[in-house]
Amino acid sequence: MRGKNMREKRRRRRILFRSGIVAVAGIGLLAAIIGLIWSTIWMFSHNDASEALDWEYASTASHYATEYDVPLEVVYAVIETESHFDADAQSGVGACGLMQLMPDTYDWIQGRLGETDTESGEAEGNAQPAVSAETPGEQEADIFDPDTNIRYGVYYLSYLYERFGVWETVYAGYNAGPNIVAKWLEDAQYSSDGATLEHIPYTETANYVVKVSEARERYHKLLTESE
Repeated sequence: MRGKNMREKRRRRRILFRSGIVAVAGIGLLAAIIGLIWSTIWMFSHNDASEALDWEYASTASHYATEYDVPLEVVYAVIETESHFDADAQSGVGACGLMQLMPDTYDWIQGRLGETDTESGEAEGNAQPAVSAETPGEQEADIFDPDTNIRYGVYYLSYLYERFGVWETVYAGYNAGPNIVAKWLEDAQYSSDGATLEHIPYTETANYVVKVSEARERYHKLLTESE
């Protein structure tokens, strides 16, 4: 009987030992898979950021970032998040080009810059949108033109920063529209100080702010290292 009990104990120990090996192997495999996924994500995002430094419109982005006093890493972060550097990108709602400008916003910026015959009003439809002297076909070509698109997009970022003074709030305004963001800032359930958004009610905008903020950190590091 004693010998039988000893054999049974040894059998149980062997089962437990083998189960432990299987469990450890399973945990190791899961950790390896998770690590591979994260490294792949990092590699793609890092490559996007690295390639942007040698991008064909890098000098254009740098020029307008300096002209309108917008950090270059912010410009890159917005372009990456909006279009992934595709000059022909067009969203389902009609946003166009590298910085995904809506046609109404494009018209409004034209008016602000004095490049149309109409006077500019407030952004987001508080007044009649500026009407370009160009034909629709010419306007469409201009909104996709990389130099024009970057210039207008960077100008718009500078306008939003002048209006809000907090870059995360600027990103929200770029995505959801400045008038909507202004209303959020006036609401205590979204902002306690009227400048910072502690809560963003639009999930898309909340995710957008996170994406641009993370991209900005990557570009800041790369640009610092390249100096």
